[in-house]
Amino acid sequence: MTPVSGDRWKLEVMKGIGLPAMRLKPREWALLLLYADGQSPVRGEECFHMTFFMMQVPPVSFKPLFLSFFSPELHSAIRELVEEGLVKAVADESAGTELYKLTERGLAEAAKLVEEVKHSWVFVGSVLAREGSKVLGELDALKKTYNGKDLAEWVDILIKKIDSQENILERVFDGDEISYLKKIYKQYYKARHTAQVLGSPKSRF
Repeated sequence: MTPVSGDRWKLEVMKGIGLPAMRLKPREWALLLLYADGQSPVRGEECFHMTFFMMQVPPVSFKPLFLSFFSPELHSAIRELVEEGLVKAVADESAGTELYKLTERGLAEAAKLVEEVKHSWVFVGSVLAREGSKVLGELDALKKTYNGKDLAEWVDILIKKIDSQENILERVFDGDEISYLKKIYKQYYKARHTAQVLGSPKSRF
């Protein structure tokens, strides 16, 4: 939780007005998600990436891939946590993925971190500072909502965001790219969904 140089003045301002503040590293965000919802296992690495992408303000950077969004620093953090013995990855043969669980050491570190976050303000993104308790609450709610969804469900969720007021894809695509995605969505995906609902044999898919 050592602040980078660009954050020092922000932390000093918060400290000056009597508000403890912190900026978390990717590994600490991963630990918080693993601790959320009663320390339930995270199902698949994609759940880490997609859950943090769905936050009001994502705490790490993302790049779009063909079927998902990917955070290089989050990927590295998860791998390091496993290598350090704080997190254990166990194969879930029934789901064809891995379950990420806190080890005894990881649980102790995560519990300590949660207590610090509860009593602090947390910088999320470039400028926003949020109450730690609210950050923990958001992670808990997101994990309960999205943990365990398979890739097809994630893709379906993202596609439906294109035509909603809460278009989170605007975080990674510019205006022209969004317009193009909306055009494709309306011409193909939405038409397919309508045809399936109506039971039409004319569906193109």
